[in-house]
Amino acid sequence: MGAHELVEAGRQHVATGRIREAMACFTRAADDPERGAEALSLLAAAYLLPGSLAPELALAHAHRAASHPAVGGEHLARCAAVALTAGDPTLAEELAGRAGHAGGGEALAIRATALLRLGDLAGVRALLAGLERASGPAVFWRRLVVEASAAGRMDVALAVRRAMRRGGLPAPALPDVVVRAAAGPLFFACLAAATVLAAVAPERLAAVLALGFLALGLGMAVVARRA
Repeated sequence: MGAHELVEAGRQHVATGRIREAMACFTRAADDPERGAEALSLLAAAYLLPGSLAPELALAHAHRAASHPAVGGEHLARCAAVALTAGDPTLAEELAGRAGHAGGGEALAIRATALLRLGDLAGVRALLAGLERASGPAVFWRRLVVEASAAGRMDVALAVRRAMRRGGLPAPALPDVVVRAAAGPLFFACLAAATVLAAVAPERLAAVLALGFLALGLGMAVVARRA
C-alpha cells in the first residue's frame, strides 16, 4: 500500500473512530517524500483525540511535520491547531504565521487566538485589522470569540463575530458573548459585596444578603461556562 492509500485509509479510520488503526497508517506514510508532511500533521492531530490523548507526542509530531521538506500551508495550519490545543501558543503562532494565506482563514484565526493567549493584544488587533469576512472552519473563529470575550476583550470578540456573520459562518449569540465578558468582573463584585455586608450588616441580614450575592456570582459563572 502506497503513502497516498495509507493517508486516505487513516482518514477513514479516524472518521469511524478507529484511532489506533489510523495512527498506524499515518506512521507508515510519515517517511514518504510527498505525503509525509500530511501524514505527520494528521498523526499529530490524532494524538489529541479521545482514547489516544498525548499532548507531548502531538507537539513532537507537529514539529516533525513543520520541518518536513514537503510541508504546505494546510499542514502548517493543522499543526498550529494542534499546538494551540496542546497548550503551546508560541508554537501555534509561529506555525500559523508560516502558513500564511495558504493556511486560509483557519490559520488567521489560530494565530490571533495564540497572540491573545500570549497577551499580545496589539498583535491581535493588527492581525485582524481590515478583516471583513471570516472564512474557513467556524470552530476556530468561535474559539477566538469565546476566548476574547472571556478575557474581557469585547472589541476583538465583537469584531470577529461581525466578520463571521458577514462570511456566512455560524457566530456565537450576542448574549453569550456579553455573559462571558461580564461573568468574571460580576463574580468578583458579588464576592466583594458579600464580604462588605458580612462586616457591616447585622449578623442574620448579612448572612442572607451575602449568600444572595454569592449565588448571583456563581450563577453568572455557570451560565458563562455553559454559553
